[in-house]
Amino acid sequence: MNSRDTLKNYNLNGFVVLKKIFSKNEINKILLELEIIKKLLKKTKDKKFFHKTKDGKINTIHNVQEFYKKNRIKYLINKKKLSLVIKHILGDSFKVRNIEFFLKPKKTGMASPFHQDNFYWNIIEAKAINVWIACSSSSKLNGGLCYLKQSNKLGTINHEVSNSKGSSQQIPKLIINKLNFKKIFPSIKAGDCLLHHPNTIHGSLKNKSNLDRIGMTISLISKNAKIDRYKEAIYKKKLIKNLNRPSNKFIT
Repeated sequence: MNSRDTLKNYNLNGFVVLKKIFSKNEINKILLELEIIKKLLKKTKDKKFFHKTKDGKINTIHNVQEFYKKNRIKYLINKKKLSLVIKHILGDSFKVRNIEFFLKPKKTGMASPFHQDNFYWNIIEAKAINVWIACSSSSKLNGGLCYLKQSNKLGTINHEVSNSKGSSQQIPKLIINKLNFKKIFPSIKAGDCLLHHPNTIHGSLKNKSNLDRIGMTISLISKNAKIDRYKEAIYKKKLIKNLNRPSNKFIT
């Protein structure tokens, strides 16, 4: 698929699959970085950066750039085939907004409710993109991402508290059930990438399989993008209020 077709599919569907972006050796380097990150997390007393499954395995890691400033992961976006697509979408000037890992260990990996990234980000005109890098095979079988095809056309819609670890907000199920978008579960292998629009509705099922599902995301924002500070303040106030409830120990 050439850059023009890639951009066309991204704009039409709200996401696009890029095959064989990273080599096996490059994925192994990411996994080595992940082991460093896990060691750093053991030393921190701040639990806001990660969430564990019921059997004590790490399920999600958030804001890696905040506690691991010397990481080499952020330079992955310089991969030529990937950066060309990103520049077609965001323009030549963009920056890393956030780095996360979604590990979903076998048997106990947690589900993620349907949501839109821009409800968290509050970026005016959604001038951003999420790059999801597969570090293992990922499909519906082991809790891979599910997209609602073309749902990016809706704009950012209202969410509610989800009470899910690592994904504090969700689109109400009553709304999801009324939407008439086709559900797509991309089947990808280590080294493949998923690029999705901040308004594309997505989520994932639990990983009940015998296969770990390891993915990482680098979210990017156009350097001339602006944040809706009013919406951001409302979201943060709402989040803090719910974080203080004993039953709601989540962060995003």
